[in-house]
Amino acid sequence: MAWFGAQRADRERERGGASLNIPEARIEPDGDGYRLELDHGVALEEWNAHVSLLTGMAAADIMLRGRVGILRTMPPADPDDVADFRAQTVALGLPWQDGVAYGDYLRGLDRSPAARAVKEYAAGLFRGAGYVAFDGEVPDETIQAAIGAPYAHTTAPLRRLVDRWVLVICEALANGREVPEWARASLSDVPAPMARSSQLASQLDAGALDRVEAAVLHGREGEVFEAVVLAQRGDGARVQLTDPPVGAKVKGLDAAAGATVLLRLVSASISDGTVTFAGV
Repeated sequence: MAWFGAQRADRERERGGASLNIPEARIEPDGDGYRLELDHGVALEEWNAHVSLLTGMAAADIMLRGRVGILRTMPPADPDDVADFRAQTVALGLPWQDGVAYGDYLRGLDRSPAARAVKEYAAGLFRGAGYVAFDGEVPDETIQAAIGAPYAHTTAPLRRLVDRWVLVICEALANGREVPEWARASLSDVPAPMARSSQLASQLDAGALDRVEAAVLHGREGEVFEAVVLAQRGDGARVQLTDPPVGAKVKGLDAAAGATVLLRLVSASISDGTVTFAGV
């Protein structure tokens, strides 16, 4: 796996792809309650992710050659957004130098507060992903820009509906058989429920995390916490506490991304998962 992961990472660099490995807040059991941990992942998980990526790329290739299937696509980042992101990296003291590929720049970031803020901004370039179904005519746009190649969701048929179509279609094409009529006839119906279910899953995931974050902080109103500013957001700033790793928006906070600030907890409501902070 170590050899394979390194080889696939090299291929990713050659394609111009990029992996945005933002640390994930995880909910872990803790006695009769829960605690939050910031998970930076381990090398084995990254290597395993490359197995899934390669499988999805192979599936996309099979379907494109067979001229029937459904791809996961993402348009390239808007040039103006790229220019804004480059300016933010300069402001944060981690400039993205000319001549350095986007993916190489992200891979070179450390775990510092400034780097965490850079990744927060970089996430804004990874948007517009969707599903494109086709039968007979290959779509004009086939690339998943973050991967740098055509790609299909393939490896999670037990939890993601679209993978079932991809697997059935690829199995038929790879073995020289006709794609089942039910799969062809229903292809165009798949993107819409996938979009709705993905949005709902994200809302439920975020809602669960919000409520656990509020529960962890409940009863600590009035305490002062250290936090890192991730980005300015409208009338305030998006921050993440150092400990526990709670994310929040603080209205009225005017501080540069990457800065370390002190915040006082005003309230923590478990019922709706909201936490309120004020600058010290």
